[in-house]
Amino acid sequence: MSAQIHLWAFLQGIGHYPSGWRHEDADPAGVFTMDYYRKVGALAERGMIDAIVYGDQLQSRGAGGRTPERLAMPTLDPVSLLAAIGSVTRHIGLVATVSTTYNDVPELVERFGTLNRITGGRAGWNIVTTAHPATAPNFGEPDLPDKSVRYSHAAQVVSDCCDAWDAASRPVLVQAGQSGDGRDFAARTAEAIFCPAATIEAGIAFRSDLRRRIAEAGRDPDGVRIMPGLSFILADSEEAAIAKDEALLALADEALCIEYLSESLCFDLTSFDPDGPIPEADILAGTLLPRDDIARALAGPVSEGLGLGAFAARYVRTPRGHNVFRGTPEKLATMMIEWIDAGACDGFTLQPAYMPGELALFVDQVVPILQERGRLRRSYSGTTLRATLGLPE
Repeated sequence: MSAQIHLWAFLQGIGHYPSGWRHEDADPAGVFTMDYYRKVGALAERGMIDAIVYGDQLQSRGAGGRTPERLAMPTLDPVSLLAAIGSVTRHIGLVATVSTTYNDVPELVERFGTLNRITGGRAGWNIVTTAHPATAPNFGEPDLPDKSVRYSHAAQVVSDCCDAWDAASRPVLVQAGQSGDGRDFAARTAEAIFCPAATIEAGIAFRSDLRRRIAEAGRDPDGVRIMPGLSFILADSEEAAIAKDEALLALADEALCIEYLSESLCFDLTSFDPDGPIPEADILAGTLLPRDDIARALAGPVSEGLGLGAFAARYVRTPRGHNVFRGTPEKLATMMIEWIDAGACDGFTLQPAYMPGELALFVDQVVPILQERGRLRRSYSGTTLRATLGLPE
């Protein structure tokens, strides 16, 4: 039997394009209503998707103390949203992002134990250590602990939580670290791993590396699902999809692009001339993020002589290292199968450009093709997330 494709849906806010909320098939006001989550849950379950993933942030969005005016990226409590979805669905997994650095063990045991029990074993914990420096002051600390300290602490927190849970309350453990520390932590801990992979070659390299690390940690690599991000724009032809993508990106005017770049660099760029050069020295002096990381991100655009506005417009078009597909449903299905058969992944974490319209297109147009080709189930194999993922209970 051909390998089955696992599908997750990372449904942050109103979509993964900063301008997605402006699309006519988006529902930006809906994210604050219960009805929106009922519809999203039913749609994802109709598409035989393994799990819905929601992220979280423990600091306000923005840069340099300035809150973006038009990014429209609300971050609501993921456990609350997923509990609401769980009440109107029967099979789909519910994966919440929660930090080990700023939550203690009893709280984590209770939150995930409760979610897993009341949903019949459908909870997942996307384990993060918190990387944004602006979080620390919200918890009475001047700075984040060093990365190595955060990961060491996370390992102990997860171990303590697993000791406290019984089989009925233990969630599926998910991780998304990309650094060496993050990959080692995932290899020792995770049952599913979310990652960026812009190309099939990058996917093969990442999966091969993680499977090696998992084996070296004394675990079975076949017991871990690796799920790179996949954003997509669907249309009746590749030309139409590209045009649709361009139109969607065009909804992000220069000011919005600069706001998005400001948040990503953790430095307020809104007072700089969009037609002027990238203010590299100011960014490196003022960013709260690791300067070496920001310097690497700026090196190429600065050497090209890009202006600030042009850099911001380009940045909006590259969703943080993830694969972006533009084309027909048939070709997307073919691409997904090729990645699976090449060993690039075990499935995909769908990242619709806007919600709920683009996810509905995937469910209505891509899912039937995958099912007809025998690569996606027509019904859920069980009622728990572990059963859906084909993992031991």
